[in-house]
Amino acid sequence: MKNFVKKFLGFSVGPILGSLVSFITVPLTTFFISPSQMGKASMFTVIQGLVVSFIYLGIDQAYTREYHYEPDEKKLIQNAILVPMSFALIVSVLLIFFSKEFSVWMFESPRYSYVAYLFAVMCVGLVLERFILLLIRMRERSGEYSLFTVSLKVLILLTTVILIFTRKRDFLTIVYSTIIGQLLGDGVLFLRYRHYILPKFSEYDFSLIKRMCMFGFPLIISVSLTNLLNTMDRLFLRDFSTYSELGIYTAALKVAAIVQLVQSAFTTFWVPTAYRWNKEHRDMKVYVFVSQLVLFIFTLFFFGLLFTKKFIVLILSSRYSDAQFVIGLLALTPVLYTISETTTLGIVFSGKSYYNIWVSVIAFVPNIILNFLLIKPFGTVGAAISTATAYLLFFIGRTYFSKKCGFAIPSTNLTINCILLFIAGILSSLRNNYSYILVIVVFLICLISQRGFYYKLYDVIKHPDQWNLD
Repeated sequence: MKNFVKKFLGFSVGPILGSLVSFITVPLTTFFISPSQMGKASMFTVIQGLVVSFIYLGIDQAYTREYHYEPDEKKLIQNAILVPMSFALIVSVLLIFFSKEFSVWMFESPRYSYVAYLFAVMCVGLVLERFILLLIRMRERSGEYSLFTVSLKVLILLTTVILIFTRKRDFLTIVYSTIIGQLLGDGVLFLRYRHYILPKFSEYDFSLIKRMCMFGFPLIISVSLTNLLNTMDRLFLRDFSTYSELGIYTAALKVAAIVQLVQSAFTTFWVPTAYRWNKEHRDMKVYVFVSQLVLFIFTLFFFGLLFTKKFIVLILSSRYSDAQFVIGLLALTPVLYTISETTTLGIVFSGKSYYNIWVSVIAFVPNIILNFLLIKPFGTVGAAISTATAYLLFFIGRTYFSKKCGFAIPSTNLTINCILLFIAGILSSLRNNYSYILVIVVFLICLISQRGFYYKLYDVIKHPDQWNLD
């Protein structure tokens, strides 16, 4: 148990500090940059997410799956990075050739075509960063991972500060700081691990590449749909609302991202640990305990955010005050995603990655319908409800198909609590005097419904040798 907690805390430092550094940039940007300009900048983030959904081609997931079964880690990463890097170079060339169209799509003007050139270089850097950080994670080197994670965020923050005080304060300030800070951090990673990344043709094993492609390629559809799921709210807001509303929504997303402090910490630690436990044939009860632990921690964080949202929003400019009504719903995205990471292991362990396509469809289609129906009458709240509903279905779909693969983790109580969190998120979006009291009632119901976990936690602390959580 002590080793489990030690590794978790070790991996937590980087994501938590990195998220805190990112959180510092929120009041910095909202104070100096108007909601409409923030809305334009958010479109760059949307496009970045869409490109990332394709560029790894699912090979990053295949790499983590193969890590504990391929003895030569240098050979593995050389083979894993070949296809995504080749694809990134193709995407970069296309971005350069169609730079004006890229500018019009993002900013509704051909004037900013040079952003496409910077983004083309960034695509290559994102592939390098992804696989190098995966290598560090799979080695379970928590200190090194934390150092690089924080460094990347600090570089983006410093670049933001410099640009805010040296140029016009518009959406390009955020775009430039994101690209420049990212490339500087990726450059450091490349220099540190270039002996792993620089191609060596004698290392290539096309049977290994084929095996990873067979596992990874079905994930392209599911990952792409998931990234679309994360961006459809902003795309619909841009078309059905105003850049100002989109800017307020984006600011709320950044505040809600405080919950991602825990999400980043857990998922970074959990992936290599879960694969190792599966290889060691650990008992199902350890997975159940982790799932219940994650639910309990996120229940506390989520309701803590709901109870303090009015004070948190004070860090934003008064122009963004309406962000408080959607923070709770938007925070459900990292909450439900992380809980599902503990229930989806059947899909991962069985290698039946095609089930992820069905999971994504189950979440994506209702999301489009709800965005279409709710954004015009309810604006940002409608977009937030659409996204929260989609992620509730995402959790249910992942859990269901994981059970079909033989990972029969008890999920009734988990599902009930996720629905209660969803209800609390909707209540927090209401503008009346009773919603706060109702949120408290839902919180108490959640705590009571999880009482079985408290006894289990006591037993783990009392008899750690019987649980084998290291």
